[in-house]
Amino acid sequence: MYSKKLMPISLGICFLVLVMVIVGCSSSTSSTSSSDSSGTSTSNEVSFKNDVLPVLTSNCVVCHQGSSPPGNLNLEPAHAFDDLVNAPSIQSSLMLVDPGAPDKSYLINKLNGTQTDVGGSGVQMPYGAPPLSQAQIDTISRWISENAPDN
Repeated sequence: MYSKKLMPISLGICFLVLVMVIVGCSSSTSSTSSSDSSGTSTSNEVSFKNDVLPVLTSNCVVCHQGSSPPGNLNLEPAHAFDDLVNAPSIQSSLMLVDPGAPDKSYLINKLNGTQTDVGGSGVQMPYGAPPLSQAQIDTISRWISENAPDN
């Protein structure tokens, strides 16, 4: 008598566990890069437009703008991507952003204050302001690791 009462509960628990396993498997396989109908990224990839550009706009564009920006680097939204990705640094032999290689990207060295370690010069960026937070630098580094897409 006692086991007949527990059987529906046991079956219910088994069903819930099975559903959780199926949902977990399908969500982990669908977490790769994809887009919804609006073109917005539906994965956990870093977005240049939504994640990187706001950091540059609020911390860097105050100096890096106009027709003669420092380092020939204009970080205004209309110019930032083209002026960063696969663009040579004028202070180092490295590219400013070398897609897929944050450790070989001069931008990361300037943000970390390690520019002289890679043959560069000048001071840590942003000039005259507190350094970016480690979380902000990590976001930019991750974007570069993800091949620096224009997304």
